[in-house]
Amino acid sequence: MSEHRLTSRQISETGLLIAIAVIIELVFRVLPRQPQGGSIDVTMLPLFIIAYRFGLKSGIIAGMIFGIINFLMSGLVLHWGSIFFDYILAFGVLGLAALFFKMNKDSVVLFGTGIVVAGILRFLFHYLSGIIFFGQYAPEGTPVALYSFTYNITYMGPSILLTLLVGVLVFLRTKEQLQSVE
Repeated sequence: MSEHRLTSRQISETGLLIAIAVIIELVFRVLPRQPQGGSIDVTMLPLFIIAYRFGLKSGIIAGMIFGIINFLMSGLVLHWGSIFFDYILAFGVLGLAALFFKMNKDSVVLFGTGIVVAGILRFLFHYLSGIIFFGQYAPEGTPVALYSFTYNITYMGPSILLTLLVGVLVFLRTKEQLQSVE
C-alpha cells in the first residue's frame, strides 16, 4: 500500500499559506466584528489554495490548524463546544473544496463552486453552534434558529462572496500567467 507523503516544499507552502491566513485575520480585525465573534474577511482564501494545490487531506488538516490558531488568537470561549464547531470543524470543512477542485483543475467554475459549497458548510457549523451554544443571546421572543441564522449570515455571506470574487480573480490571473509562460 502506497502512502502519500508531503514534500518539504508542500509543507513549506502550506505553512506559508496558513501564516498568510493568520495575517489576513489580523489585518481585518480593525473592521467591526460581531459581539460573539465573526467578521467579514477573505481569510478562507489561503486555505482554499492549500486544498486546490495539495488536495482533500492537506486542505482539511490546514483548515483545522488555522482554526486552532484562530481560536488561540481570539481567546473567545463562551462554551467549550464552540471550540470545535466555530474553529476546528468550521475551518477544517473548507478542505472539502478539494473535491470540486480535483474534478478539473483548469475550471474556474469548479474552483468557484468549491469556494461557495465549502463556505456554506462553514456557515452551517457556525449556525449549529449558534443554536446549540449561544441561544441565550437571542433577543426575547426571537427563535434561536432565526437568531443564529441572522447573526452568522451577516458576516459569512459577505465573506463567502468576497472570497469568491478575490479567489476567481487570483485563479484567472494565475492561469493567464501560466499560459503566457508556455
